[in-house]
Amino acid sequence: MLKRFQCLFLMFVMLIIPVIPFRVMADSHDGKTVLYMSFDKEPEGGIVEDESGCGNDGNIIGNGVEWTGDGRSGGALEFDGASKIEIPHSDTLNLGKEITLEIWFKTDLPQKGRFLIYKMHDGGGRNYQWGIYLTTDSTNASMYVVKPNDEVKAISVGGDYKDDNWHFLAGVFDGKTVSCFVDGELVSDAWSADLRTGEAPVVIGTWGTNFFNGVLDEARICNVALTEQQIRSDYEDGYNVLAVDSIGKLSTKWAEIKSR
Repeated sequence: MLKRFQCLFLMFVMLIIPVIPFRVMADSHDGKTVLYMSFDKEPEGGIVEDESGCGNDGNIIGNGVEWTGDGRSGGALEFDGASKIEIPHSDTLNLGKEITLEIWFKTDLPQKGRFLIYKMHDGGGRNYQWGIYLTTDSTNASMYVVKPNDEVKAISVGGDYKDDNWHFLAGVFDGKTVSCFVDGELVSDAWSADLRTGEAPVVIGTWGTNFFNGVLDEARICNVALTEQQIRSDYEDGYNVLAVDSIGKLSTKWAEIKSR
């Protein structure tokens, strides 16, 4: 509860602090990141820490998630095809207007129907709200979003994603357009709507029983639609995350992903 209050407090603070002409501040999306898992530290007690300051820690479910120091940047988590990370619902993750999802992934297997990050949905109809997805035997990476009336929109970028190399996948929805960005290639299509919302968990590494088999790194969710320029900067240079250390204290810590 305290961390979630800190997250909301940070969003308010960043609205009133004037823009500072300094690259780290300008390039970061402070107050907008609601989930950030760098995977740089080995999880303890089956808990994966959220470094955004919003307190959205995740629980490892299954015995096949292993930490490796050989990530895209620092550490990463390797999934065996039977395990996942589940992040309990919070208001900061219930996004129906704008959203950005980002993650690095690596696999050498043809996979179909694997959400790398998605929000589940309870209550009938499609069992998800939004997510970024690997499918078609690892030849398509996609951004999926769902309206309250159960209508779905998917935008995909084709490629060979089972080549055992790192790939950067980002999905963006700004209320009028759905976009998918993979390794520098952007595909967009118009789709005006509010997204369905609900109180189900966010999950990393599966869709139902379709478990991802490979390595994931630098998972991030923002409560705004980042621009193409910002996404490209995140891909080419890495992104920064600001977290408030304590209430009433404006000292900060930066978690910076190293550049490519």
